[in-house]
Amino acid sequence: MKTMQTSLSRRLLAGAAIFIALALVIASVVIGFVLHRFVQGQIDQRLDTQIVFLSSMVNSSDDGVIALTGNADGPPFDRPARGWYWEVVGPKNVLHSRSLDGTSIDVPEFRRPPWETRPAPADGAGPRGERLHFRIQQAMVGGAPVTIIATAPRAAVMGPLRDAMMTLGMSLSVLGVALVLAIVLQVRLGLRPLDRLRQAVADVRTGRIERVPAEQPLEIAPLVAELNGLLEQNAANLERARRHVANLAHGLKTPLATLAIALSERGRDGAGELHALVVLMERRIRHHLGRARAAALSGPIRAKTMIAQHIEDVGVALDKIYADKKIAMTQNVPRDLAVACEQQDFDEMAGNLLENAFRWASKKVAVHAQQDDGRIVAIVIEDDGPGLPPKKIPQALRPGERIDESAPGFGFGLPITRELAELYGGELNLDASALGGLRVTLRLPLAG
Repeated sequence: MKTMQTSLSRRLLAGAAIFIALALVIASVVIGFVLHRFVQGQIDQRLDTQIVFLSSMVNSSDDGVIALTGNADGPPFDRPARGWYWEVVGPKNVLHSRSLDGTSIDVPEFRRPPWETRPAPADGAGPRGERLHFRIQQAMVGGAPVTIIATAPRAAVMGPLRDAMMTLGMSLSVLGVALVLAIVLQVRLGLRPLDRLRQAVADVRTGRIERVPAEQPLEIAPLVAELNGLLEQNAANLERARRHVANLAHGLKTPLATLAIALSERGRDGAGELHALVVLMERRIRHHLGRARAAALSGPIRAKTMIAQHIEDVGVALDKIYADKKIAMTQNVPRDLAVACEQQDFDEMAGNLLENAFRWASKKVAVHAQQDDGRIVAIVIEDDGPGLPPKKIPQALRPGERIDESAPGFGFGLPITRELAELYGGELNLDASALGGLRVTLRLPLAG
């Protein structure tokens, strides 16, 4: 689950970096192996040339004593104790290079296939313990078997190889950095259409545009088509729901008008309570009819409500209703903060939440709002009342269910507020307040 939440660009960069590192390591190993064979081949060729030279100069007497017909101590075999040695071993005597300076070489064990005609390679120690690379050739000279040995210091192979590998390592490091920078640039350019798509979806949500632009890269075009199809389907469903509400409201107008006339007759509603309820129902019906008419005329344009003044107005009204409790309401809401919500709906949500806070508060109600997560407005209402146990929060959000049956109310305020918030793409959360009571967080989309 954690891997799925990782940034896509980080995953691409990490994968590319690992691949480049492995490729460079494998390349350095392969190139090092090739360079080693090349340097080793150059040294072997030089030693083989010396063996051929020695074999052309050595001869054997009738009694098996070997000798050279000339001087075979050319450079670098003339420098003492440098590791460049040669030696010819005969049945009766041994010939040495000047560089051995009177010492002798212990010939290491070596194996050579029967079909191999070139000198056999071997590694061993020199007369002074230095590491040597051997080339050994066995031959018959005048009927006598002789062994011709030529050596080179192992450092003659490893020294040039080390220098070459250091240069190679620096070159591969620079190449790796260049490739990683190229991958970073490629990832940024490749993911730029996703960032534009995110901005387009945000513009749709805030009402700046109605559809995501269809001009997209081929890989994203199917996703954009699905998004636009979803937007069209949601708009059609919303329009259908509004028509149903308008039809229902229109259908109730005539019965309510008849009921109002009937209640106005003498003796039917002495206290006037039923008539007040009918008037309230008519006002709600007119409100929903007005919403449906406005939606039909203006289309899908998003509403915009400045929330500070509306919260203040609701607070003033509730302060008069609950004057006996002397509730102190504090408000910290920026005056320019607006939500993408119709004013009537926001008033209904804010009225439900603030009325609930005033009803249960002892002395304090606090309201503050701010932008949360970029394009969301978080409106927090807290009170110092008895609060609500966490296990009872789901019950409080279910329509018609009340926590305290002795308190006034019908149990629809919080569920209606949550449904309205979700209609606009927001949410409603309940938890404990620092004041000791309930904290209600209403999140609504920021108005564009």
